[in-house]
Amino acid sequence: LRLKAPEVASQERPFKVKYEDIGGLEPEVRRIREMIELPLKFPDLFARLHIEPPKGVLLYGPPGTGKTLIARAVAGEIEAAFFTVKPSEIMSKWVGEAEQNVQKLFAAARSHSRAVIFIDEVEALVPKRRSSGSTVMQRVVPQILAELEGFQQNQGGALLFIGATNEPWSLDPAVLRPGRFDEKVYIGLPDPAARRRILELNLAERPLAADIDLDNLTIRLTGYSGADIANICRKACAIPFVEGIQSGVARDVVWADFEMVLAAVRPSVSQKEVDRYNNYRF
Repeated sequence: LRLKAPEVASQERPFKVKYEDIGGLEPEVRRIREMIELPLKFPDLFARLHIEPPKGVLLYGPPGTGKTLIARAVAGEIEAAFFTVKPSEIMSKWVGEAEQNVQKLFAAARSHSRAVIFIDEVEALVPKRRSSGSTVMQRVVPQILAELEGFQQNQGGALLFIGATNEPWSLDPAVLRPGRFDEKVYIGLPDPAARRRILELNLAERPLAADIDLDNLTIRLTGYSGADIANICRKACAIPFVEGIQSGVARDVVWADFEMVLAAVRPSVSQKEVDRYNNYRF
């Protein structure tokens, strides 16, 4: 179900998306669950110790590693309204309009007892102000910082701002201070266990031949992102589909199909990019 929030963002309730739909990333998911779900389950203890739950969470890392899926799973697990917006939908050349769009977005989220605001490519919305010659940026960044400062948790509810970026080094440092993006979680390339889980999720109920070796395939997919692996599975399964249409004979997905796809599809994230993330990690 997708509804239109006032002029600003798409609102939805992705209750069917859960943490189990994420391939791997168990340490990262565990950390996110602890910071988001525990305050909801033990509000009295948090209040007694004067602990404030995070207002904002920054998910950063290479593209295609599951940042958007994690944000949806967070909303699904806590049964929250999910507001997703692109920076281009907020920005405006008219004086004052971009700031009003930011206000409307946060106001729409506050109208729900539990809500998640998710902005992908958030670096386009809050770039380093010195590196941006845009006068709109000079006004919008302070407006977002002000909204985050006032983004309080509801009694028994939750309001959370999640930003995702492939370029954390491009963010305005002011948005990374405590009280804004309180938590920064690195979402990197999947490890062997994660790759195996992603394969299982993407090949479930597919007609696989006996020569398909998921353990071997897991090793062969070292360096590929979750999105890469999902794409490879789709391409491999498409080969017998097309052949079946042409020949009229259905067959299972065989190892040779994956070999053909792997020969043509390289990892979308280079080792140089991975090294840059590892050197930059907060």
